[in-house]
Amino acid sequence: MRASIALILLIAARGAAAHMDISVLTKFIVNLVGTNEAIIFSCSDKDLQLVASAFMKNDQFVNYVHMKQMYSLPFILGRNSHGRTSVIVNTRCNGAAGLLADASANKYFNKTYQWVFWGVGVEVKYLLPLELDYIGPNAQITYVNKTSNDYCLWDIHSKGRHLQSPLQLQLIATVTNYEGSSYLNIARDIFKLQSTEYRGQFNGITLRGASVIDQEDITTNEQIEAILSRSTKDSGVAAFIKYHYELVGLLRDRFNFSVNFRNSRGWAGRLGNTTFRLGLLGVVKRDEADIAASGAFNRLNRFAEFDTIHQSWKFEAAFIYRFTPDLDTHGKSGNFLAPFSKAVWFLILVSLIVFSVIWVLFEIINSKLSPTNDPNDQINNIPDTESQKCYALTIQSSWVESFLQSFAALCQQGLDPIPKDHSSRFVVITIFLFSLVIYNYYTSSVVGGLLSSSDKGPATVDEITSSPLTISFEDIGYYKVLFRESKSPAVARLIKTKLSSSRPLGKIPVFAHIEEAVPYIKSGGFAFHCEVVAAYPLIAELFDASEICDLREVSGLMEVELLNWILPKNSQYTELFKVAMCSARERGFVERLLRQRQIRKPTCQSLYTVYPVTLSGALAAFFVLICGIIMSILMLSIEIIYVYVVFKRGQQFSIVR
Repeated sequence: MRASIALILLIAARGAAAHMDISVLTKFIVNLVGTNEAIIFSCSDKDLQLVASAFMKNDQFVNYVHMKQMYSLPFILGRNSHGRTSVIVNTRCNGAAGLLADASANKYFNKTYQWVFWGVGVEVKYLLPLELDYIGPNAQITYVNKTSNDYCLWDIHSKGRHLQSPLQLQLIATVTNYEGSSYLNIARDIFKLQSTEYRGQFNGITLRGASVIDQEDITTNEQIEAILSRSTKDSGVAAFIKYHYELVGLLRDRFNFSVNFRNSRGWAGRLGNTTFRLGLLGVVKRDEADIAASGAFNRLNRFAEFDTIHQSWKFEAAFIYRFTPDLDTHGKSGNFLAPFSKAVWFLILVSLIVFSVIWVLFEIINSKLSPTNDPNDQINNIPDTESQKCYALTIQSSWVESFLQSFAALCQQGLDPIPKDHSSRFVVITIFLFSLVIYNYYTSSVVGGLLSSSDKGPATVDEITSSPLTISFEDIGYYKVLFRESKSPAVARLIKTKLSSSRPLGKIPVFAHIEEAVPYIKSGGFAFHCEVVAAYPLIAELFDASEICDLREVSGLMEVELLNWILPKNSQYTELFKVAMCSARERGFVERLLRQRQIRKPTCQSLYTVYPVTLSGALAAFFVLICGIIMSILMLSIEIIYVYVVFKRGQQFSIVR
């Protein structure tokens, strides 16, 4: 159960102190607001004795402040207050005007405090002049005056005292003292009078508005309204600007007010090395606007400077480009060697050599164990020296032949002649089985890589920087702030690599509009960074089905986050607007606006996209072909030289004999 705190402020206007009626204050505290703590500002010691005694009998904690002594209002009120705070005002003490001025300047007339002004003998227009401008629809002020027989308690608020809105008074209750007893007659429920439902009619008042349109000569409210009310994309206007303008329209219809907008060219920035804020944030922070048709990024220092009344727009900006085969940053666009790693290729080569060696050894062993006795055998019919040379030549040729046959078996090209011994046949079967498994893995990887394209193309900001893509950014102010203030190494590399050099005439500039950039995206070789929902409608209009499937998005340059809809800190309208936006979300109005403004990415209609193998991908195959031809020529040369030398020596040996 949350404890409620009542702050009872008793202030007199001028002259001698007039004591407050204890019964009226007790009825207010106990029967109307039901608080359990009271802070009393008065200049009468008798009030201290009587009021404190009466309140403590009703289980109230009393804190008394004598107005003739030094005190700090922010120190007294700057506590952890749970629930509402009531204020009762006695206007007969000197210093009341200064106290009310401090309370207005520090924005204490809000939902945290229940103020009661003891105003017997003082008119409201003198008690609350226009200079006290922080009296709005969130004020919880009760004004007490006296007629001939009764004390009257009035609820006071305005729709915006800073906008010259008049004070509105509604009778809460009367207190009648009769024969030593006091009677409370409640006219209206005080909490209903102070509710959003009761105070939700602004009677056509004009609030001060602010927005951001990065265009020249946009100064009047009519120009701003005409641009923001259009459903199509406008240059220099972020997508979330128009969405928050629609939210402002919901509040205008709900509370019946109008808005006079002022334009800012940007959102943030500071004047030199000072703390003076520029742009829309500066306008809102200095309380020069009551409502903003814009969202703001989440920053830790902004929570202490602004109130947040709503979050629903997901800000998502990214590089958008069309994938083409030359953008394969991983070098795997149809690469002949890509399906297997270097270690696998090395093991395949080693296995081929081992199989060939084993095969040759089996051939040699079998030839030794089962020598031929054919009388027509040419080797047996020649002299021993010639037989040894021919046998060595046969062994040497079997090595080459076994390697070539092993390679042919690995490539699934068959085998001729088929070995006759069982051991060699088992080696051949093992090679065929090994090649079958390897071949299945290889072909499935190649086909799958050519048909699927989800992981192709630059996928990070650094890969975009190192790619051949030409990049541009939407002509919106927050990019210029990002490049000027960001200390990210990725942003620094991007600026140095892609943005520092001048561009020739006829090429798209660094900062461009979406309408100019989408045709470049369609033609390829170009990446455009913008809020993605702003580009989707044009992409759906200009791209065909296959081109939509080629689209890629690379985020990371700016964070994906929910934007805050902000008001000035402790604004008079924060509580009302926050409750109204919660209600609008529950009723589906926010969801409807999001569907209208956050267009989904066009769907890829193709089942798959086949990309051609690039020259860099097929280069390995051509390299193997050329190496094979060179090896064949080299082996032929070696064989010719070897045979020439061997037979020449044989002829010399015959002549000598």
